[in-house]
Amino acid sequence: MTFVPFLEDGQCVLVEQPGGPVLPSGDVRPGEDYLFDTVLRVPLETAGFRYQRFRSLGLDDGHLYGWIEGAPYSGRRPHAAAVLTACSAEQAAERLYSAGRAELAAVVRAAAVSYRSLDDQAFYAGNVSRLEHAYLRGVTAAAGSGFGGSEADWRQARHHITDGITRSGTFLDVGCANGLLMESVADWCAERGLTVEPYGVDLSAGLADLARRRLPRWADRIWTGNAIDWLPPDGLRFDYVHILLDCVPRHRRADLVRHHLVSTCRPATGRLLVSEYGASPAAGGTAADILRDLGFACAGRSRGSGVPGYPPDPTAWLDVPA
Repeated sequence: MTFVPFLEDGQCVLVEQPGGPVLPSGDVRPGEDYLFDTVLRVPLETAGFRYQRFRSLGLDDGHLYGWIEGAPYSGRRPHAAAVLTACSAEQAAERLYSAGRAELAAVVRAAAVSYRSLDDQAFYAGNVSRLEHAYLRGVTAAAGSGFGGSEADWRQARHHITDGITRSGTFLDVGCANGLLMESVADWCAERGLTVEPYGVDLSAGLADLARRRLPRWADRIWTGNAIDWLPPDGLRFDYVHILLDCVPRHRRADLVRHHLVSTCRPATGRLLVSEYGASPAAGGTAADILRDLGFACAGRSRGSGVPGYPPDPTAWLDVPA
């Protein structure tokens, strides 16, 4: 498999080697699921790059080509300490062609056309396909929520979300997957004497069904819907609503935030918790940075986990005005 990496700002990434730039490439190992295992492992091992989105371009004599969107990785998974260069796809193709890698130059040009033509519906459909494929095969609760570490790692990586929860109330997790964050937030807040009633919604009907099976006591409060326009049933509103910025295309981030401030948070007293787990300059910075650039005034931000490889303040929050 060969991958054309893109940053969230649209720049293409090349791996610098003594003989000239290359693209991340590697074999599918026996027993690997290429759509999950290989597409994660190869960019990490050859480029120190972790993907968030993948789309295939085509198969040529047993060799699969595709593009990935993500960011350089600095966490605890095995990864290469590679030298990376970010530039436009046109510049990347020209550099590969000049280095005698005309085939890879053609792959970059094809990837750029595919990447730039991805519309909103294809974005959401790709998310459903990728996340269902990955999460439903997880053998642990964390894996079923898209997290590869241990229970302790999960707490370190997600507990910061509760920094913005300061009183008892209802909590909606938008993009709840198998429901692990719903129950974790309730448990973590209970340790501080707060009673939090969790709710969830997910774009994937398969993942919402999984959450209902895992959490039968809350099955009637887990729904299927798209974060960009989903409306709670019966006019429900929530004291705390958690959203991830990467669940919508980059150009829809402001729409996502406005929708939940108006349509899911409790008027006047609600709080919108906004997370950006993979904060980087290409992604727009931390959640607080992105919200500021979108024109929103943050009421606070999380302290972060202090764990290397995770952003220092992955969650920021907005209070619903009276």
